[in-house]
Amino acid sequence: MTYSTRSLFFIVCLWSSFVTLETPVHAEHPTLSPTPFEQMKTLIGTWQGTRKAYDGEETIVAHYSLTAIDTAVMEQLFPGTPKEMVSLYTQDGHDLVMTHYCMLGNQPRMKTQGLVSSETITMSYMDGTGMRSIDDMHMHELTIKFMDENHMTHHWTLYDKGQKKVTHTFMFARQ
Repeated sequence: MTYSTRSLFFIVCLWSSFVTLETPVHAEHPTLSPTPFEQMKTLIGTWQGTRKAYDGEETIVAHYSLTAIDTAVMEQLFPGTPKEMVSLYTQDGHDLVMTHYCMLGNQPRMKTQGLVSSETITMSYMDGTGMRSIDDMHMHELTIKFMDENHMTHHWTLYDKGQKKVTHTFMFARQ
């Protein structure tokens, strides 16, 4: 090999090593299928349900819609009534984060913890606004159970003075 051939060979090897160094390496990450956010998007539409009340059963309407260029699912419970509450669900990595604008006048934020099954999403208190401390009465946990594409239940757990007070269960059917 002549001096110029060796030089050319060296330059080609050096150049190819730079190209290799600059090529990004993508780690393999398992994807959740579907993500909790994708599950929430399947709820778009109007749902009607019931919950046990002191004087029998109460009828509840829930309306789900996409907002913010389809990056958030908006849930309206009791829409158009004095009890109306809004929750916004967004994706944060593999987790689902929700802010609940409650008729109690506060806004607890909840987040999934770890893997979520295709049948159940459980979100727990992360932080909140409109409260002096975590001891104030607030919604602390939400579990949504998907029975099938047209039936689900919500289990909303209320905390007061740092302790579980009651869990409200709503049973919904798609309208």
